[in-house]
Amino acid sequence: MLELLHGGEQTVGMLADALPVTQPAVSQHMRVLREAGLVNVRTAGTRHLYSVDLGGLGEVRAWVDGFWDDVLAAFVTHAERTDRGVSTFEPKADAND
Repeated sequence: MLELLHGGEQTVGMLADALPVTQPAVSQHMRVLREAGLVNVRTAGTRHLYSVDLGGLGEVRAWVDGFWDDVLAAFVTHAERTDRGVSTFEPKADAND
């Protein structure tokens, strides 16, 4: 849904037309995304137009980016062990052996 909203504002009906889900399901997802701070909603007459909340996505990105420190540290540890001839990788034995 966020990918669809990346192109601009859309109504629940527009989103439902692009997805294999019902309008009530899309409405519920939009409510959850709005409460999580990931989408904004604007009323235009009787229509509710949803768009991506860039501030909310920035917070999610910062949270995810925090994992990269752990991933990179694990990679460095693995690379250093491999350089010293210590490898935790053991290939599976061939069934024909």
